[in-house]
Amino acid sequence: MFYFFEVADENMLERIYRFRYEIVCEELGFFDKQRYPDKKEMDEYDPYATHFVALDEDCQIVATTRVIHHSLVGYPTPKHLQIYPDLKKLLDTYKRDRLSEISRVFIAKKHRNMRDSKYILSHFVIEKIYPVVKDLGIEYCYSAMEKRFIRLVKMLGVRYDVIGPLQEGYGSPRYPCLLSIARLERDNPTLLEKYKKRVRWLKGLQSLPQ
Repeated sequence: MFYFFEVADENMLERIYRFRYEIVCEELGFFDKQRYPDKKEMDEYDPYATHFVALDEDCQIVATTRVIHHSLVGYPTPKHLQIYPDLKKLLDTYKRDRLSEISRVFIAKKHRNMRDSKYILSHFVIEKIYPVVKDLGIEYCYSAMEKRFIRLVKMLGVRYDVIGPLQEGYGSPRYPCLLSIARLERDNPTLLEKYKKRVRWLKGLQSLPQ
């Protein structure tokens, strides 16, 4: 059984950064270890992100991800990957507070099987990320994604649009992608209704006498 949380606790954030280091530096070798002498993989986007974690029954980290939003330093995908010119021109004029990026999606090696991966990714996107971006009024989410990862999340009803060619730059070849929240809702008909019920429940809770 896995437990999913939005993270604000500094101690848990430290654990997340160490978990990310173990995967991208030690296991996969995507990033140079010498850049991280404290063995914590962090970047300039983390202060602008809402972080999520999945824990097992022993409180060990199983998976992590983050949503970068309202970033004053831009977003990794349009910064590091080439986007088709017409789309880039359009996105460059789009309201910044309507854009975000889902990144640092990491799953522990022993849980990188089809069953666990599908469960973790579905829960992250549908149960955790969607309500946050909806609350923030975000309409599109960037991601830099491997081809097999695009296929996997599509099986979960999470369809990304590829917005540029396959490129190097993240340790493995990736496509710049964009997720439409409106299409996510169309592909998952109960999603918006569940969100509206949550909003009504929270408003009712706030109206209770203190």
